[in-house]
Amino acid sequence: MSETVLIRPQADEDSVELKREPYRPARPAPRGPGYVLRHIAGVDETILDWVPEERHRYSRLGAIVLNTGLMAALSMLALLGSHDVPIVALVPAALLWGYVILTFDRWLITDTHGSSGMGTGKFIARLAISILMGLVVAEPLLLWMFNSDVQTQIGKDRTTLLDTYESTLKRCNPLSGEPPVDASGCTKEYVLNVPGSPRPLLDSKVAAEEERDKAKQAIAAIDAEIQRREDLARLECNGTSGRGLTGRVGEGPNCRHLRGETAKYIASSNRPQQQDELNAVTAKIVGIDADISTVSQKYAEAVSKAIKDKVDAKEEKLEKPGLLDQVRALSQLADANTFVLLQSWLLRLLLVVLDALPVITKKLSRPTTYDGLLSRQLVIDEKLHQKTLKSRSDQALGDLDVQIQEIEHSVRVRRERIEEQGRDVEADRQATLDEQIEQLARRLRGDG
Repeated sequence: MSETVLIRPQADEDSVELKREPYRPARPAPRGPGYVLRHIAGVDETILDWVPEERHRYSRLGAIVLNTGLMAALSMLALLGSHDVPIVALVPAALLWGYVILTFDRWLITDTHGSSGMGTGKFIARLAISILMGLVVAEPLLLWMFNSDVQTQIGKDRTTLLDTYESTLKRCNPLSGEPPVDASGCTKEYVLNVPGSPRPLLDSKVAAEEERDKAKQAIAAIDAEIQRREDLARLECNGTSGRGLTGRVGEGPNCRHLRGETAKYIASSNRPQQQDELNAVTAKIVGIDADISTVSQKYAEAVSKAIKDKVDAKEEKLEKPGLLDQVRALSQLADANTFVLLQSWLLRLLLVVLDALPVITKKLSRPTTYDGLLSRQLVIDEKLHQKTLKSRSDQALGDLDVQIQEIEHSVRVRRERIEEQGRDVEADRQATLDEQIEQLARRLRGDG
């Protein structure tokens, strides 16, 4: 029975006669850009030939999916380009990342073909994946767009870091060599062991000052005692009345006695020696001050140089700004500038929408004729698969049954052969026995 098809007339080159060709399926589409885009969209051209009117629809859908892959490749190109990646690895890595995103988006959209509608659960799951991918693609493009501002912000952050480090070093290592007033945070990293500290001289000065103060106190005590004794002798000689005084004017016995006691005390108090010691200590302090001035200047220069070397070493250890540094700087810019914040989120939303657009388009669009054809084709494929499996199963079971029968027949034949061979052996044995008996009988008859 022939297949009934719709036909359409077509004139030949000479318009002499009409050719008849099937109306459906249509001729296969040429392998051009549209074919490639539909392949990206994951459609089956053999099924789409039945509804060629929908080729443009799926070409546009494939273009949307391709755009997400191109944006992902551009994003990776911008990200790697800011890290001095060799050009030999830059382009292949960007293309590979774009291919990965393209493949993932293609799977998201291809999985919806042939269905009568996308359920809410599947739509939300696919939309969440698309949003996540859009955010991943958007961040490198944001860093590329604000690259100059980001680099400036990173420079400011590193300058602040070095300034804070230097101020901590200066606070933990005073130029005077004395202990820091505020030692909080002065860990081993911040304490410098610079030789030539004036600290020993400062300690010597403190000890000398204590010695000087003691000498001054001792001299002051001697002078006070001398003054007291002289005042008492003067009052006695002047005839002043009072406790311990006679009240007699003139140089009497008591007056001479008190003056003598004062002279003895002055002689025994070693007042001149005490003054000499005080003068020596004072001179020593003056000498220490001169030494401290010289040593402190050299020590301050050494500490300043050590701090500068330490800061320079830390600056050299700072690596080239990485991705985390750039993201942190962009976040700081967004916090400080409303325009940057608005633009960054607008770009993120734009890329998220672009990446989620295929899924959103599929959800909002009605099921196409291609979806119905593909759905029925899948049902038929499942039935054919089941029938094919049953046919192969029946054939395999039949073959096994035949093999079993052949094996059983072979076993029966072998058994019959064995039994026949047994009967032949038994017959031969019986014949031999009969012949032996016959020979024995003949011998017996002959003997008789």
